[in-house]
Amino acid sequence: MSKAQTKKRLGTILQEAKLISHYQLETALKEQKNNPQRRLGEILAQKGWIKQQTADFFAEEWEKVIQQAQQGTPQSLGYYLREAGLIDDHQLSDILAEQGQGRMWMRIGALAVFKGWLNQTTVDFLLQHLHPNKAGDSPFIREK
Repeated sequence: MSKAQTKKRLGTILQEAKLISHYQLETALKEQKNNPQRRLGEILAQKGWIKQQTADFFAEEWEKVIQQAQQGTPQSLGYYLREAGLIDDHQLSDILAEQGQGRMWMRIGALAVFKGWLNQTTVDFLLQHLHPNKAGDSPFIREK
C-alpha cells in the first residue's frame, strides 16, 4: 500500500468502508460548503449517519493505524472496531464470551456481521487495510 493511499479524504474512506452512502457524503459536503468552519465528520455525526467517535477515528487515527499495520504491529480487529466506535465494549465482550465458551467458532468480524452490528464490506475493508494477510481467511476459527 503506497503512502498516497493513506492520504485519502475522510469521505472517501468512510464510503469505501460502507459506513456512509454517496448521498450522505454529497449532502454533508454541500452543508460544509455553506459552513466551511464545520468539519465533515461533525456534520455526518450530527445527522446521525455515523458516530462522532467513528469520524474522529478515521479523520485523526486512520493514517497512524495503517502505518502500524504496514510495520507489522497492528492491534486486533476487535480493538480497532471498538476504537472506531463501530462496536461498543459490551458487544466486544459478548463476542469474546461466545468465542470463549465455544458456542461460536467464528472470528470477531464475522460474529459482528452475523449479529447485525456491522456489514461485511466494513469488516473486509478493515481487514484489507489492517490485516491483509488475514483478509482471505475463513470466518471460522479452527478448534484449539
